[in-house]
Amino acid sequence: MPEATPVPTAATVNLSGALAECRSAFPDQIAQAVARASCVIKATDLVRPLLPFPELLDRENALRKALAEQVQTRTMSLLERNIQIQKLHSQLLEEERSRLSAVPADASKPPLAVTQWRQSNGESCGRLGGDSGTCY
Repeated sequence: MPEATPVPTAATVNLSGALAECRSAFPDQIAQAVARASCVIKATDLVRPLLPFPELLDRENALRKALAEQVQTRTMSLLERNIQIQKLHSQLLEEERSRLSAVPADASKPPLAVTQWRQSNGESCGRLGGDSGTCY
């Protein structure tokens, strides 16, 4: 009987490590944009079951994939891509906050991977020389 694949738990998800692997495996953010985006999407899929509204991450990843194709074909600059991801990420966090305020408060602390996702793609990512560790 085949072994079941372990389901990631809040304690086992290491989003920062998974994203670092993507940066290492695909260092050229333009020529390898599609492959890198696919890697980031796979990495963020680990966080998906931990999020209160996983469809928000799905929306971000759909845009990530579409923009990666434009960056790789050089119809969009990497900086413009970063600005668009940052703007959408900010909108998604605002939508999440709004939805969470409409439901009874959960006193438990969110898993680290959820916090890492929420803190990613900040305003500095839309500028040249943005912190690439949290920009993806």
